[in-house]
Amino acid sequence: MSDKYQVLVVGGGPAGLAAGEAAARQGARTLILERQNEIGYPIHTSGGTWVKDMQALNIPAHLYHPVRNIFFLSPHREVNFQYTTDVCCVVDIRGLYQHLAARAVAAGAELRVRHTVEQVLTEQGRITGVTAKTHVSERINVQADVTIDASGFSRHIGVRTEMGQAFHRYGFGAEYDMYAPNYPQDELFLIMGSAYAPNGYAWAFPRGNGRVRLGVGVIHPDSENDARSYLDSVMRDIPQLATRFKGASPLEYHTGLFPSEGVVDNFTRDGLILAGDAGGHGSTLVGEGIRFAIYSGQMAGDVAADAIKRGDTSVGQLRTFDRRWRTRFGRDMDISYMINKRIAAYTDAQWDSGLDLLKRLTPMQAAQLLRGDYSASLVMGILARNPSLVASGGKRFLDLMLERINKPAAAGVE
Repeated sequence: MSDKYQVLVVGGGPAGLAAGEAAARQGARTLILERQNEIGYPIHTSGGTWVKDMQALNIPAHLYHPVRNIFFLSPHREVNFQYTTDVCCVVDIRGLYQHLAARAVAAGAELRVRHTVEQVLTEQGRITGVTAKTHVSERINVQADVTIDASGFSRHIGVRTEMGQAFHRYGFGAEYDMYAPNYPQDELFLIMGSAYAPNGYAWAFPRGNGRVRLGVGVIHPDSENDARSYLDSVMRDIPQLATRFKGASPLEYHTGLFPSEGVVDNFTRDGLILAGDAGGHGSTLVGEGIRFAIYSGQMAGDVAADAIKRGDTSVGQLRTFDRRWRTRFGRDMDISYMINKRIAAYTDAQWDSGLDLLKRLTPMQAAQLLRGDYSASLVMGILARNPSLVASGGKRFLDLMLERINKPAAAGVE
């Protein structure tokens, strides 16, 4: 069998669903293929993100749980920031993904679950679609003017079409989704140090109704430690968490992979766009991907539909996506990657020193830094509150951040 579409999206995660909605909303005949049996399962992410982005993306408030009390723990330090307004939040992963799927279908996209992409179709160097196995094990050809690879960490299409190799450096996370009746639902923890998260960090993310996601993430190959082996000790041996998790038990267990080597060199070629994790479009600062995946997918769907209207799906036209994405996110992503490579190798003493610096920031400066929303005013504000950095290596690092922030914008951006 053979089907013909204008836009084919591989992957029913946040990037793929947002891409499908955007393309269909512009009138493109759009198909989304998802290999799992249902949208939003299995869960591979903790769901930490920011209220302002959920509002900007028109995500209903019932799909995210706001948190106003953030704790940072290192081996010998504790820093607490309290907010009077909703800043960060934890999303209902399955609910959010299915909401995005419903929006895509309402816009006119077709969605098929349990469809596994097997091969890429090409013609004279142009990507023209894929072969896939259906839910009844029937093999079909799906042809498309533009294919969007939103297959996440595996980046099925990108790897098979020489758009970069499989990710070598990555975060591996393991997580319990707990019912924790004694855990305050307005407290979020980020935990650093070799005892609980070597070359990574641990977290406790409340998501409402007594539920808390407790996880550990470790960067490979920076470390060969297995994140799964630390989960129980994080809950049991950290005093601040032990009391909060008294009487708690896990109801779900999740694992996930997150690319941690920066964005790929190119996002497009004739007939193909890489979006979301497939293009390395998440922030490596704390392994945050959901909001960036949705933004990336929306851009990819818009560019694909516009290219079809113009009758030009060559790399020259699709490269509009590269320029738009790099203009909006490129500098912040580069800085986040620079910071990630630096802090991933921190010793316990360096984490203690890092929290000594962090506690001198205002709550909004801390949130802006954690969000990866870098600006010259943020760097100057950090220096103003930490004058000792002027005579230390930290000043040199902040100067490098300023250099990246002030780098001229990419040329040729529409």
